Formats: sequence, structure tokens, C-alpha cells
Amino acid sequence: MGRDPSLWDNPNEFCPDRFLGKNVDIRGHDFELLPFGAGRRMCPGYPLGIKVIQASLGNVLHGFTWTLPDNVPNHRLNMEEIFGLSTPKKYPLQAVEEPRLPLHMYSL
Repeated sequence: MGRDPSLWDNPNEFCPDRFLGKNVDIRGHDFELLPFGAGRRMCPGYPLGIKVIQASLGNVLHGFTWTLPDNVPNHRLNMEEIFGLSTPKKYPLQAVEEPRLPLHMYSL
């Protein structure tokens, strides 16, 4: 089903944009994604992948001190969004990161 031309346009091409505008549930309730499993028998890597992403983001957020550029006050931060598949910010966030630990602690 992952290469079924009746479900996907150009199924043999790599095209991540094919999911834009489609109501596909990544948790396994849509059978277009059957190679990843469906329902209770869905891919066991999905929950693990979500936890790895959350842990990585937590480490980045915790490992640095984050401020706005040029001492912009917090109330001036524009939080407008554009409605879409992933709800991106209308204006890109600019942030300045500063390591919390001494620099020699970050070397491999």
C-alpha cells in the first residue's frame, strides 16, 4: 500500500510534501501508512522516536541560557502563527543561546 498509485501521487518518488493537505493520522488509524502498522499493531519505534525527540529537545533547552536578541523585552515577542499542517510562527523566532557550563565541558 505504501507504493499504491491509487493512494499516492508518484508513489516511487521521495516527496515529503505529499502529506500537506491530507488528513493522515500518523498514529496508525489510516491504512495508507499500513507498512508502519495500524492500531494496536503499529510500529513500536513510533513512541520511542517521540521520546527521543522530546529528550533531545529537553537537553538543548536545559543546556543553554536563552534570551531574545538585542535585549528585546519579553512582551515584544510576536507569537502570531500561520494555520497549517504544523502551525509555524508568522515571524521566525530569533533567540540567542549561551552555554550554561564552561566551554571545556562541551568538548567530545
